[in-house]
Amino acid sequence: MRVVYAVNTTPHAPPDQMTRLASTRYRGFIPAGQLQHDGHRAGVVAVMELFRPDFDTRIDLLVLHQPKHDILMLANVIKVLFDRLEAIRRQGGRIVVDVSDFKLSAQVLEAMAKAFGPDRAQTYRNILEAIFASCDAVTAPTAALAQQMRETLGDAKPVFVIEDVVEVASQPAKFAPAQALNLLWFGFLSAHVAAVRQLVQDDLPKLRQRYPVVLKLVCEQLPTPDSQKIFGAAEPASFGVDCKQWSVPVLEAALADCDLVVLPFDADAVSSRGKSNNRALQALAAGRYVVAHPIESYRMLGDVIGLDASIAQAVETAVRDPAATLARLQAGQAFVQARYSPAANAARWLAVLGELKR
Repeated sequence: MRVVYAVNTTPHAPPDQMTRLASTRYRGFIPAGQLQHDGHRAGVVAVMELFRPDFDTRIDLLVLHQPKHDILMLANVIKVLFDRLEAIRRQGGRIVVDVSDFKLSAQVLEAMAKAFGPDRAQTYRNILEAIFASCDAVTAPTAALAQQMRETLGDAKPVFVIEDVVEVASQPAKFAPAQALNLLWFGFLSAHVAAVRQLVQDDLPKLRQRYPVVLKLVCEQLPTPDSQKIFGAAEPASFGVDCKQWSVPVLEAALADCDLVVLPFDADAVSSRGKSNNRALQALAAGRYVVAHPIESYRMLGDVIGLDASIAQAVETAVRDPAATLARLQAGQAFVQARYSPAANAARWLAVLGELKR
């Protein structure tokens, strides 16, 4: 199998900057690397290379000419490749669009219009619709997002679910909180402002009525305008919150140090319907228990994580019976390691892409 993943990043930046976008890692670099390891000809085209003077030549050499590919994966729907899609098809290749969120939602398009103006937002929508019309198939990380795409595209295009992959190192499962609870939240803060604000301003005070609690955030560099919606002009430390800038090593260290991971969501947001459970997968793989709001993709992990409309209540339930919580965690870690490892993930990509190649 010869596969090219086109992703919206650059491979020439330092690793922490290159891979900050989770979908780029989980649905580009990691599967391509595993497919290479397994003996397939897989590579990554970084579309941010369009800022290089020789971008057109390089993209044509990588995508359109030798080595000829069987499958072109478009992660995050890349505009710059649009004009080349018919040439790729004439070579006999297949074109697959991978989506990590519902890009045609009114919410996304309204945000585009607000940021860039209505004309550019409409152009964006037109390009997306044309790319979906030109592709051979669509892939998505969750059943809910796949269903949204089927409802939008109809029966004309097959839509496949390929779940996300674990990227952190495995650690022994542990749940033995001391008197002070060490909680961890990680992710892209700007995408979870309402949820993290509720965590900081509502759940933490409730928990601190019963235990000393420290919360660590591993996220983009702060402060940002969005973080000020949570903390105002104050420093996060004044809320008993420690912030670290994301990288895989920083995340792995934070997972090793925490008692459990808290993952609140804005359940009313359109984006939550198709949201991947990839952050819970990373925590379980690293041997740390997860409590979360019960959005759709997290409910499939309901036997091995704590789900509750109240994060504070979910934490208290976990702490009340440490032995039962550890048993659930151990079962969850075994399940995640078997189902979401890079090798298992690459096997699912091969099964789907192999069908399209025929």
